[in-house]
Formats: sequence, structure tokens, C-alpha cells
Amino acid sequence: MSKERKQEELSKEETGSEIKDNMNPQIENLDEPEDSTISLTSKVKSVTILGNLLDDMTEYAHKAMPREAIGLLGGTEFRPSELKVSKILFVTEGDEVSVSFSDEDFNSFQEILEGDLYCCGWWHSHPGYGLFLSQTDITTQIYSFQLHNDISVALVVEPTSIGANGRAAFQFYQVVGEEGKTPFTYKEIASYIQ
Repeated sequence: MSKERKQEELSKEETGSEIKDNMNPQIENLDEPEDSTISLTSKVKSVTILGNLLDDMTEYAHKAMPREAIGLLGGTEFRPSELKVSKILFVTEGDEVSVSFSDEDFNSFQEILEGDLYCCGWWHSHPGYGLFLSQTDITTQIYSFQLHNDISVALVVEPTSIGANGRAAFQFYQVVGEEGKTPFTYKEIASYIQ
């Protein structure tokens, strides 16, 4: 499916058509707050990630193609509003347009985190679709991550775009907006490789 076709489907999803964007985790039982307005601002200035983790994600996502891949990010806030990602979890592979993870995946990840590491977000691949957050990604980031920890991030990896360093193109994001006033969208977060 072309990127233009995927974007068209995403637009239809926003207008309530039958076509759904299944590119990303389908989170069940989202903990949406009742009778409260959600207001999100970007709290993360930058993310540093270990280069070997990007190498591992690139390999995993490339092998999964044309299916998508997904996982969780473990890290620390090493300076105010600055994250360091130092552990990843490969949760599962999906099909060409969907991936998911379960409560069991979150529990397993919590068990392998050591010291001050915590789940600071999630990652997934968009094989052939580019770097962006779909409406489903935005919803996942809000209700499964950012409302629970306002310095959590979403990472998208594009395994069909490999740089000279052998790594897939990638981008970190946070969701911004205020329910009922401004539409939720996303902001790119600066990143560094260590």
C-alpha cells in the first residue's frame, strides 16, 4: 500500500468511515479519565538512545517486513526533561498494517528493568509509510503512556529507509493539544545517539 493510500485511509478514519488505521497497537480498556479535560504539552526536550539499541531495532524491524514490529522503551530521566533510552523490549510482530501488545508484555518488561530504569514509552515500525504518528498512534501515546507519565515518548522506526550507518530512519514524538480546544497532534523530539 502506498504512503498516499495510507494517509487517505487515516483521513477517512478521522471522519468516522469504516476504514480504520491499524498500523499500531490496538490498546483495549484505555483508561480515559471521566469528566476531565486532557491538556498535553511536550515535556521532553530531547532523547538520547544507545546506538546498539537502534541497530537491534533496525534488524528486528527489517526482518519483520512487510509486517510491523513493536516494543517498549526503558530508560531514565537523566536531566530535567531529557530522557536516556538504554533498554528495549521486542514485543511482537504484527501484520502489514497492525501490531499489538498486551498487559503481559508490560508486566514482563517491568520485571527486566533494573535500578532506576522505567518504561518511558514505546516504539514501532512503519515499513514503507514514513515517520509520523497516525491517529491510532496518537491515541495510544495519550492513554497508554503520556497520561500516566508526561515524559514518555513514542518512537517510530522506518526500516525501508536505511542510512549510511546501517540504521533505520527514526523519530521520537510527544502528543500535544487540549481536548475540545485544539486537536491532538504530535511534536518531534530532538534525539541523540550514544
